[in-house]
Amino acid sequence: MNRKRGDVSLRRAGLLEMIRNSNGENLDVDQTAKLLGISQVTLRRDLTALYHEGLIDRGYGKVSATAHSDQSKVAAIPESVQRISQKAAEFVEEGDVIFVNTSRTALHMLRYIDVPNVTVITNNALATSVPHRSDMTLILTGGEVRYPKYAMVGDVAQRTLQSMKANKAFLGCSGLSVESGMTTEYFAEASVNNLMLTQLSGPVYMLAAHTKLGMNSNFISGDIRLISNLITDRTTNQETVQQFRDIGMQIYLV
Repeated sequence: MNRKRGDVSLRRAGLLEMIRNSNGENLDVDQTAKLLGISQVTLRRDLTALYHEGLIDRGYGKVSATAHSDQSKVAAIPESVQRISQKAAEFVEEGDVIFVNTSRTALHMLRYIDVPNVTVITNNALATSVPHRSDMTLILTGGEVRYPKYAMVGDVAQRTLQSMKANKAFLGCSGLSVESGMTTEYFAEASVNNLMLTQLSGPVYMLAAHTKLGMNSNFISGDIRLISNLITDRTTNQETVQQFRDIGMQIYLV
């Protein structure tokens, strides 16, 4: 799959997740397009594709998910993502205030948090569509929504984070290496990620599959010394794991 096609697939998967987790309420097409920062033409093209796949039902200006879409979404979550997300959720304690960035794995962990009164501060526009405890408080940073990750970035997002503190952060990345630290493919996300690393009174948990480790992406989000814990899958190269252990990072292989 080439990059362009992959971006379209990811965008449509995110749109489907928003529809599927809308608590039984239809999403207004016009408002959804504005929220996601895309044109109505693009949104309608995506909705048509999802409709022909049997994943949504369409009415005048409204859409709703089919039962089939729920089954497809569950099946689409890789097992490694589920394991890393579940392990990360174990470190969340009652009353925690946590940062969560636009990582799919970090976002997915909201499903598994089973302690009360957790506050999640995130720049992921999809956060409200992920099933979570009714006593969980979600705070969205606001800002310009960017594809393909539905990331809220820019001055508004940064000002929000500068006015807040969390006691833990659960973050994903495009690359993580001893030399370059945490990196991302998207320039606009780098400064937001860095604020999540620094506006913090407690530990950082990096959620990263083995494919991200030892890799460097285009834009640096933060120094490796800011990251105290790494949760990754068991297939990670042991030499790479040892590099992170040698600088004092706690490693969890799942």
